[in-house]
Amino acid sequence: AASGSTPSTSSRDARRQAAVRLSGLLAQSVTDRAAVINAVADVRGCGPSLPQDARTLAKAASSRQRLLARLGSMPGRSQLPAALLQDLAGAWQASAQVDTDLARWAEDNIARGCHHGSRSDAGLRASYAPESQAAASKLAFARLWNPVARQYGLTTYQRNQF
Repeated sequence: AASGSTPSTSSRDARRQAAVRLSGLLAQSVTDRAAVINAVADVRGCGPSLPQDARTLAKAASSRQRLLARLGSMPGRSQLPAALLQDLAGAWQASAQVDTDLARWAEDNIARGCHHGSRSDAGLRASYAPESQAAASKLAFARLWNPVARQYGLTTYQRNQF
């Protein structure tokens, strides 16, 4: 084979290590998403945990910002496709905005009284556009991530999981 036609062992190892690091960040994102889903369900249902829901959503937004920072400084990130990293960064940035908007929605429900299933709140309405952007970026990321994840025996994801 011609020189350079296959990646060197050290290059493959570096790519695997970067994929493993990224997998760890994704696992945190899955935890954040689960908390967001539970908080949103409680707010939508005028549940008993509105103050906690607002804090949970604000914490999720902060966590996504920390994930973005960690992604930006992750060792070996150059070993992964640039589009994959851009899609994930876009997804987390949009998701952080969604979480911030939803926290405002929860706070509005605390301040003004909760109205079952109401969709008129400004915070809730503000979350729609970044949610759409996050979904598109997550789908694009998952399409690029899943072949990499399968190659290294890591967890694969659908767009609604992280």
